[in-house]
Amino acid sequence: MNEKDIKYNLYDENFEIVKEEYLNYSETWKNKSRIWGDQTHRLCSYVAMFPPSLANFFITKYTNENDVILDTFSGRGTTILESRLMNRKAYANDLNPFAFVLSKSKTKSFNTQEIFKRVDQLERRYQNYNKKTLKLEKDLQIYFSDKNLKQITFLKYELGKKWKDLDDIDNFILAIFLGILHGPMKKNGDSIYLSLSMSNHTSMSKKYVQKYAQDNNLKKPSFNIFDKVKNRAEKIIINSKYEKNEACVKYGNALEVDKIFPNLNPKLVITSPPYLNIINYTNQNWLKMWVLGYDNRHDNKEIGLDDSHNLLNYKNFMSKYLWKISKIISKEGKIVLVIGDVFQNGKNYSFEDIWKEIRKDFLDLYLKEIYVDKIEQNYKSTNSMGSKAGKATKVEKIYVFEKIDKLKFKD
Repeated sequence: MNEKDIKYNLYDENFEIVKEEYLNYSETWKNKSRIWGDQTHRLCSYVAMFPPSLANFFITKYTNENDVILDTFSGRGTTILESRLMNRKAYANDLNPFAFVLSKSKTKSFNTQEIFKRVDQLERRYQNYNKKTLKLEKDLQIYFSDKNLKQITFLKYELGKKWKDLDDIDNFILAIFLGILHGPMKKNGDSIYLSLSMSNHTSMSKKYVQKYAQDNNLKKPSFNIFDKVKNRAEKIIINSKYEKNEACVKYGNALEVDKIFPNLNPKLVITSPPYLNIINYTNQNWLKMWVLGYDNRHDNKEIGLDDSHNLLNYKNFMSKYLWKISKIISKEGKIVLVIGDVFQNGKNYSFEDIWKEIRKDFLDLYLKEIYVDKIEQNYKSTNSMGSKAGKATKVEKIYVFEKIDKLKFKD
């Protein structure tokens, strides 16, 4: 057995282990590189995303062509893009505006001509715009040159604040723009990003960036960001597969999925619900949320994301979620949940323990498999959020449920 092999347990209907096995590393999603898959997957980074290879593995295992697949916490849109490329019918939703924009950008394929044409229109509007009316946020001048910030502010009002009502082309441009908003700079000064050199995963705090920039003499780049958007879009598009198969993404709460997709009966649900009180998605992406019109913490709180729970609230949230999903999944359909164990205050918290408490409420859901995936610490996106967040999840678990007629529990 290779230490990289993935352990998985098979369970009976009373959640007792029937068999403990190991998947050969070469046969799993772990055998693929971190940048495996279609270029569109890398359109924009996103904290706590599972890799395309994982989605590919379970889509291959549990579905056939033309089957319906659903992701209720769609994040950056990994599931729907991989499903489209594998000729499945993909649906998704998310309550995070940033996630909605990224997911929607992956519902269809584009060509460079249509994107360039629209970016050129936006640039002409900017050139004719009265720049004096663009009020620059003083705090953001820490991150961006005045030239870049003027263009960023223009695109915020032209696209960002209208995120909910954009057509597909404008949404794709907005997603590209968000993907290059901030990130690292090469040693020679080149960068695809619009900010001084910083993390592309998370929006670092103003005080931290200001001090780090002064200590390291960081320079704020200044250029035509419309050209940067076109360059990035071209690289993504020409290195991606053009797929006619389209997906459907809607904005909304996973706890209302039956209302969002009232007639949907997916063969597979594959998703990653929020982990226990680890990541505040709006705070970690506050610069991108600012572009979308969420200027402060109050605005972000108004969204109502379920990403900050104590243990009791988290148990109730997951119970409500599974109840909703169990009512729409097709018979013998599978629900694949990617939920990492959380290590906090010297204690390990696992969804496995929560399921033991709530499982008798679900007579038609059978947890048949749990895959245990040890995380390579050096590759975690949460490392950029500090030592606590980076080390809070050391083990990823993939829970596979099956919809059945009715369970009979032992007394």
